Amino acid sequence: MRVAGADVWKGKWIVVVLADGKFAEAFCEAEFADAVASLDDCVAIGVDMPIGLPPGGERRPADTAARTVVGPRSSSVFSTPPLELLMCASAAEANGLARERGWPGISAQAFGLKKQILAVGEVALDVERIWEVHPEVSFSEANDREPLAWSKTSWNGAAQRRRILHAHGITLSDDLGRAGKADVPDVLDAAIAAWSAHRIANGARESLPEGAERIGAIWR
Repeated sequence: MRVAGADVWKGKWIVVVLADGKFAEAFCEAEFADAVASLDDCVAIGVDMPIGLPPGGERRPADTAARTVVGPRSSSVFSTPPLELLMCASAAEANGLARERGWPGISAQAFGLKKQILAVGEVALDVERIWEVHPEVSFSEANDREPLAWSKTSWNGAAQRRRILHAHGITLSDDLGRAGKADVPDVLDAAIAAWSAHRIANGARESLPEGAERIGAIWR
């Protein structure tokens, strides 16, 4: 059984593929739709990107629940913006619109992912193998539901995340070919997204919040 995890790296997608729970390959792709087209043999694809946007002025329950789960890593969970803000030409324009309507604003990080958020949402409507995951939620789940103490960009954090992956049978190659140009945190995030995809495919999936539909929830 093959599954995959995908994370954004410098506007591209870094993808890690598992076969029967073990590392199989990694690759980079410029467009999300092209990455999915390369994963026809994968029964589940975990993606670190919001799927399902909230109505204007509202927060997604999934984001709120995820912040609780990751504890000290709560800043890694940004609030998913509504479509109206993403359709603005700039973050400044989006925040101006939010102020006019009395909505929460949008972070620069979230607006910077506008292209990827819209692309994933469009493809996920038609491809039911795509599931939203959040790497810090997944790492916490893989760590016996204990939030990680260290940031993924720190030496300690990267080492801890590699140990967690290894403990679950996922040992990344020291040479990932062209995919090895990606930053270490993004490769690790794609790998744990694939781990969650493996759980999803095996029927062990759980949603944040509980009892949610595929779209609009974060899965672990």
